[in-house]
Amino acid sequence: MIIITATFTLADPDKQNGAVAKAMPLQQATRDDEDGCHAYVFSPDPCESNRIVVFELWEDQSSLANHFDHQNYFNMGSMFGEVGLANAESRKWRVTATEPVYDETPRARADFYTCETQSPEDPIIIAGYIDLHDPSERAELLVESAPLQLATRSQESGCQMYVFSADPCREERIEVVEVWDDMESLAAHFDHENYFNMGNLIRSTSGRESDHRKYRCDFNEPVYDDSRRARADFFTL
Repeated sequence: MIIITATFTLADPDKQNGAVAKAMPLQQATRDDEDGCHAYVFSPDPCESNRIVVFELWEDQSSLANHFDHQNYFNMGSMFGEVGLANAESRKWRVTATEPVYDETPRARADFYTCETQSPEDPIIIAGYIDLHDPSERAELLVESAPLQLATRSQESGCQMYVFSADPCREERIEVVEVWDDMESLAAHFDHENYFNMGNLIRSTSGRESDHRKYRCDFNEPVYDDSRRARADFFTL
C-alpha cells in the first residue's frame, strides 16, 4: 500500500470554501471510478483558513500510477491551478504494516501488536474517520477541536501532521490524519492531555461510529521528481 499526504496553501484564504466545493465532485469520482483507491480526501484544515489537507491511500504502485494518468488527477490539478496556490507540499509513504489503532480492550496502541516484529524507528501514520449520528454537530465540533489540534501540532514532539477535518463528500464524516516520527512519539501522544481532551470532546457528541487504523512506513519521499512529474515508484531509492 502507498499513502500520499499533502498540504496545499492557498494564495487567497477567502477561496478555501470555494476550492473545497470544487474539489468535491472530483474526489467522489476518484473514489468511485478508480480501482485500488481506498481513500482520497481533500479537506479544509480547521486551524488554517488558507490550507487544504490531502490524504490518499492506494492499494499498490500500479493503482497509483494509473491515477496519475487518469483524467480525475488532471482535473484536480487544473482546478487548484485556477484557484491559485501559494505553496504545496506532498509526500508518498511506503506502507509495511497496518492494523487497528485500538486493541480488543479497547486501548490505543503505538506498537504493532498484531505483528511478530517491530520497527520502532519507522514513521507511523494514523488515518480513519468519525461518522456522527447527527451531522449538524460536525461544524461546532471542529471549531471546538481546533485549539486541541493546534496544541498537539505545536506541543508534542514528533508530530508531523494532526488534522481532524470535514469530509467534503459526506456531511456526517470527520476525517482523521496523523503523522508521527516513530513509535515513541505516538506512545507519548496516547499518554498526553491533548489526546484525552480530544477524546472527551468527541464523546460529547450524541453518537458516532468510527474506524481508525495505523500504518507503519519504512520509506517516504516527494511525490514529484525534479521535472515536476508525479511518480508512483519510489525514485529516490
